[in-house]
Amino acid sequence: MRCSTNIEKYLGLPSVIGKRRKASFQILKDRVTQRISHWSSRYLSQGGKEVFIKSVLQAIPTYAMTCFLLSESLCGELENIFARYWWQHDKGRRGIHWRQWQFMCRSKEEGGMGFRNMAKFNISLLAKQGWRIMNNTESLVEKFMKAKYFPDEQFLNSRLGNSSSYTWKSIWATKDVLRKGLIWRVGIGNNISVNCDAWIPNGVNFRLSSEVESMHDQFVSTLIDDNERIWKEDLIEDTFAEEDAVRIFQIPLAGVPHGDYLAWGGEASGVFLVRSAYKLLQTTDEFPRAYALQISYRNLYKKLWLLNLPTKIKITVWKITWNFLPTRVNLQHKKLAIDPICPRCGEQAETIDHLFRGCPIIKETWSTLLLQDVLLFENENFEEWLIWVFEQCNPQAWRLFCCALWALWGDRNLRIHEKKVSIGSEIGNFVIRYIAELDGLERKKLMQAEVKQKWRHPPRETIKINFDGAFDVHNRISASGIVIRNPEGAILFSCPEIHKGVPSAFATEALACRKAVRMGVENRWSEVIIEGDS
Repeated sequence: MRCSTNIEKYLGLPSVIGKRRKASFQILKDRVTQRISHWSSRYLSQGGKEVFIKSVLQAIPTYAMTCFLLSESLCGELENIFARYWWQHDKGRRGIHWRQWQFMCRSKEEGGMGFRNMAKFNISLLAKQGWRIMNNTESLVEKFMKAKYFPDEQFLNSRLGNSSSYTWKSIWATKDVLRKGLIWRVGIGNNISVNCDAWIPNGVNFRLSSEVESMHDQFVSTLIDDNERIWKEDLIEDTFAEEDAVRIFQIPLAGVPHGDYLAWGGEASGVFLVRSAYKLLQTTDEFPRAYALQISYRNLYKKLWLLNLPTKIKITVWKITWNFLPTRVNLQHKKLAIDPICPRCGEQAETIDHLFRGCPIIKETWSTLLLQDVLLFENENFEEWLIWVFEQCNPQAWRLFCCALWALWGDRNLRIHEKKVSIGSEIGNFVIRYIAELDGLERKKLMQAEVKQKWRHPPRETIKINFDGAFDVHNRISASGIVIRNPEGAILFSCPEIHKGVPSAFATEALACRKAVRMGVENRWSEVIIEGDS
């Protein structure tokens, strides 16, 4: 065994963390900066930068963040490095930061780029350790932590104490996140307070919409018929608000009574996942007032990011929706340009609206693409025009429209920087050829794709049980069914079933699976394959 007198680091992390905590993790910043410098000589499109930041740069501090709570200042400095790299031009030239990084960390559906907020991601990773301490009571870490820091109480009720290690301080800081995301799964119901505890799925904070005075100091067990293991419908309908009653009826009760237990409400499985904890932290923030307009066209972004187009085109369109392009008017506002006149027509100021709607050359492009109808909505502002196009046109037209926006912006830059001049019809024909090339590549992929496998016979002396479910989201009614076959494929038994008050399609599939398992147990088959389609 090799001996070392240097015990400062173990597996790349500091073994001892003193008062200078920020300095202890300075190496994380150095690694990120070093990785960027290795790639600075290589040109990456904005789509390539997105992948590089998410998959490489933001992954560098992940291991450290699973063990320690990094300071907010360090997280901010890391995000500043990411922001500079995202907005900079090729060859490392400094670019314009059109929005703060907090906005860029919003999900794509909410108008951001889906980058990680490092401080919140740090808390989410550490919350995983808190979850393990709560549930893995036989682990060595749990036994050690409990004996030292909370010997007579549960983790959620523990106190920080004096002279605590930095590891314990880091894990202890995640208690609030766990409290917000935990929900009681109803078994007998005698441990769950009706008014005070989180036990209502799909409710605000998993609680009742309003407290019920008659249920003060009452437990959920009072709402359950112990003999038949069903909810007391009359009592619930007379006591609770209609929306709460509907949610209560959607909670399934096991046929065999079991104890109540805490589960993670962000996942249908009830098991903690870092991604759902991060999403919880993101949604609990107030939406910045400056970006409140985004709510009105969330569907636009959802459709945009689902389009079958290269990422560089979708990011360009995303920039257009937020007016993040260096048009001459925008540059003038930044005091980086003097002349705001459009370089194409030389008549009007080059605003984002003029660039894609008002310029005469642009109108020729839309006519070439047979999209002249998009100009019928000229009286509204630019944002409403984009919304209108995505609401009124079909998906094929969306692709053509977005590709045209990207091509128009590229042509404008070629005109300014390389003095290449194209007329509107030439730009339109380029877009048509580009889309045709993309479609040709897609057809090749489809031809190479494997054909979906059909149903297979089970092995000899084995029974196969197939299950499936269908869910009516409007009426909250679902149906499930099972089919049992022998090794020859002959149907031995089939059974449909209707369910009411089921909360989701996933729950419907789960009920069908449970029915299939019960059939196998009741018939005492030793060799059984249970198969679903989801």
